[in-house]
Amino acid sequence: MCAQTKDGNDIRIPLGFGDVTSSVGDHIAHFYRGASQMFNVLGPYVAEGIRRGDKCVVISSPEVADQLLEWLRSKGVDPETARKSGQLFLHAGETSQDARRALVDQVEKESLNAGYQFVRWAGDGSWALAGKTSVHEMLCWEALYDKVSADWNILALCQFDLMQFSGDVVMDALRSHPLCIMGDVLVPNPFHVSPDTLLKELTDRE
Repeated sequence: MCAQTKDGNDIRIPLGFGDVTSSVGDHIAHFYRGASQMFNVLGPYVAEGIRRGDKCVVISSPEVADQLLEWLRSKGVDPETARKSGQLFLHAGETSQDARRALVDQVEKESLNAGYQFVRWAGDGSWALAGKTSVHEMLCWEALYDKVSADWNILALCQFDLMQFSGDVVMDALRSHPLCIMGDVLVPNPFHVSPDTLLKELTDRE
């Protein structure tokens, strides 16, 4: 399905690898093993956005952000200029659901006011292991985002390292995303469940 921006325009967005395209409003999961697989998707995704003139946001640990900047430079992309202009925004993640939602609201509003059609968003789940928040809170945020994603002009890519998270966490993360990247193909996720169902299950476990 081709999603629409709030002004009603249909947009098909190249993800930067293969011939894969997606839409504003899509919530995509990518499960990987180690940095090489991570940057095989994250790097082209952000590089494509910078080249196209998209607003790009990356939520990750500072270490991942530094590696991304180096990856972009190695591919001939100038991340410093993109950061100085406000096109590329790197952030280490917020500590509460309210703060996360406020950040998304603020970035989207400022981006649309600046003339961008949408926000190309990426988040690495390992930021939840840095002590700012819990893995459980991260999963609740993924389910909440899935519930309200239609409220925002955002294309969201969420990455999870299979070497860092348990099988139970991976399954819950999988269930919160309607779409998944498999190799260089974007496919519907048959394990996706309604956000309300997942949020209730997560809340009951507390």
